[in-house]
Amino acid sequence: MFLMVTVVVAAPVARAVWLSAFSTEGAALFASAAAPAMTALVVACVWAGALLLGRERGPALLPPFLTHALATTDLPRSDTFAGPVLRAAAIVTASTTIAAGVVASSLASRGLVEPLHALAFTVVGAAVGVVTTAFWLIGQAFSRAAIPLALGSLALGAATATFPSTRPFTPWGWVALAYPGIGSMSATAAACALAIALAASLPALMNRLSHAELAAQAARWDSATIHAAGMDFSTAAATYQARPHRGRRLRAVRPMNRLAVTFFIRDAVGATRTPGRLIAGILALTGAGALIVLALVPTTPGLLLGAVAGVLLFTGLGPLTDGMRHAAYVASDLPLYGISDAHLLTNHLLFPLIVTAIVLVTAVSVCAAITGIAVIPPLLSALTLALLTLVARVSNALKGPLQPALLAPIPTPMGDLGAAIRLIWALDAVLVTAIAGVSATLILQAPIPLVGITSAMLAVAVHRWRRRG
Repeated sequence: MFLMVTVVVAAPVARAVWLSAFSTEGAALFASAAAPAMTALVVACVWAGALLLGRERGPALLPPFLTHALATTDLPRSDTFAGPVLRAAAIVTASTTIAAGVVASSLASRGLVEPLHALAFTVVGAAVGVVTTAFWLIGQAFSRAAIPLALGSLALGAATATFPSTRPFTPWGWVALAYPGIGSMSATAAACALAIALAASLPALMNRLSHAELAAQAARWDSATIHAAGMDFSTAAATYQARPHRGRRLRAVRPMNRLAVTFFIRDAVGATRTPGRLIAGILALTGAGALIVLALVPTTPGLLLGAVAGVLLFTGLGPLTDGMRHAAYVASDLPLYGISDAHLLTNHLLFPLIVTAIVLVTAVSVCAAITGIAVIPPLLSALTLALLTLVARVSNALKGPLQPALLAPIPTPMGDLGAAIRLIWALDAVLVTAIAGVSATLILQAPIPLVGITSAMLAVAVHRWRRRG
């Protein structure tokens, strides 16, 4: 199975990425003046994401039984949990090294940079992977400090990308200074020294892991994988939804003259009670806005970036649409608040709509200023994609359980397609938002695909709304 998946899926994707990176457009993108700044910003976002991910699912993870058996012994954590940490480090470091190597090789093959600078940036890519693993483990060992550290990384990363003079003083600035074309050897040495220092601290970080946190993460991951294997991805994702713990004394429901304001405050307070999820959602929305801007740059693979932006936007809306999902779940029952189901759902859509618009407008404006393109086309694409993604969120909340008819086999000359159909049903919202992202990037050149996908999404959402309950 591993061989067939590699041949059928991984190899074509890797070949497409390779051809895109080594094309004239790919080399022009990597050689642009904004590439070092965007690299610094991407590295800062990756490290902040690693800190937040460690709070929920760290690299030191084993099955629940092994976790309990090993964590309750007198053996040091650096010995008992070294295996999963090293495997996670190998995967992360290999990914960042390959990414840096592709960029450096593309520029070197065109003769735009010296081979020594290309090799140095590849080494920096490996150092970024080691630092990412260390930050991932720091988020697991110091879960309370992960959020302020992530916020600090994002703030400093944005400052480094905006003000080049600050690059020599920040780790992500060292990565930007080591970018091919600049090729600062002192920055390369500084990045490698940071990676070596953090690698040496991994055993001490593992020894600080508590038994309770290890057991909780192992249990959540085991439950999530079981639900994911049964294609119940919504329940699997809900396993990692943090319990509200901030602002419990802050009143969420405040009667106002306008009912819409009451619901907006309620959803806003509810979102801030899980700050980690809220920050992750805002980061995802910011990344989606940046990808939409890059998708409209003539030298970039716009269709691929648009699809990724759609999926990222769908993911980022998750923490903002808890109220909407509540409205969808109770829509099939008797009215709870004395208002109609449609009115309840509309009121709960205000908070994600306003927050998404603010984040996207800010992200698109900043990225458009960095890349030097007009702000109106990407802003129009981003806001259109946000509306479609919100429709996909509503439709996904109204989907309900798997239909028994989909459990029947579908024999064809190519084999049984039942599993493929069930997988498409489970991931329909993600697939549709990816298509919507591609269509949104073509809104000015070819609006017909966008009209088609919009009509299809609205038709499915209306059908599910009418059949609710």
